[in-house]
Amino acid sequence: MQDRVDYYFDQINKNDSLLLKLSEAGLDRFIEDELSFNAGCFLLQRSIGGCINLGIHIITTHGFPKPESYHNIFDILASQKVIPEALAEKLKNVVSIRNQLVNLDPQLNALSIFNAIRHDLANIVAFEKHVLNWLRPPGVERVKHENHGQNR
Repeated sequence: MQDRVDYYFDQINKNDSLLLKLSEAGLDRFIEDELSFNAGCFLLQRSIGGCINLGIHIITTHGFPKPESYHNIFDILASQKVIPEALAEKLKNVVSIRNQLVNLDPQLNALSIFNAIRHDLANIVAFEKHVLNWLRPPGVERVKHENHGQNR
């Protein structure tokens, strides 16, 4: 289990770091540079997908109720006290953005993607922190991810 969990965290963290760089480059560059825009779409989709995969892994590994949808994953994690309910609601909105990205929703544009990166990245990082705290046995440090997200 731990290898898979570490893999998901590593992938989410790499994507988040790159998304942060895109965000720091500013809106003008994001809008004008097609490569930045497409990279942002891909990385955001992958980061959200990593949260979904991590959530599903926790649910199946711990025998929690089976989710009926991607949105439902975060309701289940909240009901099991893995994450707070308020964060679950925010993550369900993030999943909606992922669905729009996957389905190439024509309403998505550079501004909406940039705003999602700017505002929803914090929710992804919060998800990671809550999951790490939930998974960490008392008195055991997870050095590999201990400072994860601290620079955001």
